[in-house]
Amino acid sequence: MDMFRRRFQFFVAFLLVLAALVAVQLIRFQVIQHVDSKREAPELLKSEPAARGRIFDRNGYLLAADEPHFEVSFDRNGAQVETAAQELTGLLKMAPDQIRALKTSGPAHQVLLKDVSYQEGVEIRDTDVWGFTATPFWRRVYPEGTLAAHVLGFVNTDRQGVYGLEGWYNSILTPTQAITNTNVMLAGADLVLTIDRGAQAIVEDELQRALQGTGASSGSILVMNPRNGEILAMASAPSYDPNKFSEIAQKDGLEAFINPAVSANYEPGSVFKIITMAAALDSGTVTPDTVYNDTASIEVGGQVFWNWDRGAHGPTDMTGLLAESLNVGAATLSVRMGQQTFYQYVHAFGFGRATGIDLQHEAEGLVVTRENNPDQWTEAYLGANAFGQGIATTPLQMVVAVAAVANDGVLVQPHVVKKIIRNGQTTEAKVVPLGRPISANTAHTLTKMMVDAVRREVPDAIVAGYSIAGKTGTAQIPIPGGYDDPWTIGSFIAYAPADDPQVIILVKLDRTTSSMWGSETAVPVFHRLAERLFPVLGVRPDTQVSLR
Repeated sequence: MDMFRRRFQFFVAFLLVLAALVAVQLIRFQVIQHVDSKREAPELLKSEPAARGRIFDRNGYLLAADEPHFEVSFDRNGAQVETAAQELTGLLKMAPDQIRALKTSGPAHQVLLKDVSYQEGVEIRDTDVWGFTATPFWRRVYPEGTLAAHVLGFVNTDRQGVYGLEGWYNSILTPTQAITNTNVMLAGADLVLTIDRGAQAIVEDELQRALQGTGASSGSILVMNPRNGEILAMASAPSYDPNKFSEIAQKDGLEAFINPAVSANYEPGSVFKIITMAAALDSGTVTPDTVYNDTASIEVGGQVFWNWDRGAHGPTDMTGLLAESLNVGAATLSVRMGQQTFYQYVHAFGFGRATGIDLQHEAEGLVVTRENNPDQWTEAYLGANAFGQGIATTPLQMVVAVAAVANDGVLVQPHVVKKIIRNGQTTEAKVVPLGRPISANTAHTLTKMMVDAVRREVPDAIVAGYSIAGKTGTAQIPIPGGYDDPWTIGSFIAYAPADDPQVIILVKLDRTTSSMWGSETAVPVFHRLAERLFPVLGVRPDTQVSLR
C-alpha cells in the first residue's frame, strides 16, 4: 500500500470520528409531540403556557405550529363513575362496565387518554364529571407531513426543538414571559422561510423518482439563490414524518433525523474541478486558452493519478479540461499553482469550515494541508484534492462555493429564515458576504467556460431557452483502507441563466446501480427538475448568444 493510501486511511478514520461525535451529540435528543395553525389560544388554554412560534414558507403556507390537545386523567377519590358510564362512554372510548371498574380496580390515579383532540377535550371538561379531568396542552404539528422534514426538525416531549430550524431557533420559537407582567406569557416568534413550498414539493418528488430510477440508496438536492444565499429548496432521502418522530426513533434510530445536505461529509469528485480552475485562472497560472499535453496519468508526490477513462487526450485547453473532466489536467493545475496558492483559494471558497447556515449540526468538512496537519499531508494530496478526492465537504458547502462563481466572485452565507416576526415586529434577514475568493472577471470567464463545457459534453443538461453553467461529478466513496468499489456518488451542479444567475442546483445521488457516472444519473434528474422548477421560481428564459 503506497504512502498516500496509508495516510488517507488516517483521513477516513478522522471523518469517522467526526461522524461519531455528531452522533453522540444527537443521542441526547428524544421523543416528540404534535401542532396547529391557530395563533390566538383557545379559551381553555388561556391559563396554560403560550404557543410556540409558527413556521411558514416564503409564501405564507403553514409548515409547523402548535395545536391544542387534551390529556384525560382519572382520580378515584369521589369519582362519579356511574355518571361517567352514562355520559362519557363515547368520549373516553370505554365501555360502561370498563368505566365502572375504575372504582374498584387499577391505579387510584391514572391517565386514561394521553392525547385527545381539542373538541373532544372540551366536551369531556364541559360534562364536569367528578374524578375525570381533561387537561389542555400544546402539541406540535407539521401539516405537510414529510415535506422539508430535514429542514424543519421537530419538537420533543420536553417541548424543546431539536434538529433543523426547530433546534437552531428554539429560543426564538419558545414562548417568553412578558416584561411588564410576570403572569403573562407571550407566544414564540414566527419564522417565515426562504423555502418555497411548491419548489420543495417538486424537488422531493424528483428526488424520489431519481432514487427509484437509478437505484441510489440515498441522495440530496439543494436549490439556492446564488445572489443572496436564500435556500429555496433542500431535500434528502430517505426522509421522515416529524409528526411520527417517536415511532421512527424506535424503528430507525436517531440517524434518520440527521440532514445529510448540511451534516454529512463526502468526497465531491469532479465538481471540485470548478474550484481548481477558478484558482488557476484567478492566480494567473493559466488563461482559458492555455494548452497542456494531457497524458493518461500523472505522478504527484509518489502517487499516480489517472483520467477517468484511462485515456490520453493530448493537447487540451482549459475549457476542454472541464468538458472532458480530466483528472490529469486538474492535478497539473494544482501542481503548477503550488500548495500554498492552491489551498489559499480552497479556504477562501469556504472549504474546511462551516458556512454558518441557520440549521443545527452543520459539518465543517475537512481539508488536510501542510499547515494544519504536517504529519499527514504529502504532495499527493495536492494532486488528489484538485479533482475532489481526499477532501471532505458537505453538499451545502459545495453549493455555496460554486455559487460564488455565479455571484461575480462573492461568497455569500446561506440561510433558511427570511423573516422573524415577534409581537408585530418584523426582522428581515440580511445578505451576509463571506468574502471574495475570485475576481468578477475570473467568475465571468469561468462561467463562459462552464457553459461551453455543458454544450460540448453534457447536452442532456440543457433546458430549452436557458444557458446552463455546470459540471458533472463522479466520486468514489472512502472507507478505511481505500475506496468502496464499485460504488460511487454521482452529482451535477449548475446555475442558470448563466449571464444573470438566479438559481443554483446540486443533485447528488449515492451508490447508484443504473450507472456509476454522474453524467448518466444526476444530469437527467437535473434536466427534469429544472424544467419544472424554473417556471415555479420565476426564472426567466434567455438565449445566451453573448456567452458563446
